[in-house]
Amino acid sequence: MIKPPKLTPGDSVATVSLSWGGPSVFPQRYQSGVQQLEKEFGLHIVEMQNTLKDAGWLARNPKARADDFMQAFADPSIKGIIATIGGEDSIRLLPFIDLNVIHDHPKIFMGYSDTTLSHLMCYKAGLVTFYGPGMMAEFAENGGMFPYMVRSLRQ
Repeated sequence: MIKPPKLTPGDSVATVSLSWGGPSVFPQRYQSGVQQLEKEFGLHIVEMQNTLKDAGWLARNPKARADDFMQAFADPSIKGIIATIGGEDSIRLLPFIDLNVIHDHPKIFMGYSDTTLSHLMCYKAGLVTFYGPGMMAEFAENGGMFPYMVRSLRQ
């Protein structure tokens, strides 16, 4: 198994909407998560081409969601990938995932819930991933991240 390099302040992290297009429905919540990650960890957040697109459009376009995932892995300037939120639709990405791209460009991937399928794809490609917080839920909640979560992520 390939363990991706640790993130450091200044690294670029892509956000991807692999399942539900929540950022278009609750943009302020998504932005809160972005601000918390940038503030607490010094990361530069990069939205992929379709991350912020309308939830209905994303639901109709699983290939676009998969393309974002693959492009985030292939881009050498991106050091990590975080799912915006879970949902119930990422299974439709399977035909568009290239395991070689994931294997050949190992980087941090984190998310939970429906993104479990994406974790399994990474596992099949030989990549260690991190089942953990999403942008719109844990990173955006309570006006700041809980200290235990910050400690855990730093480890």
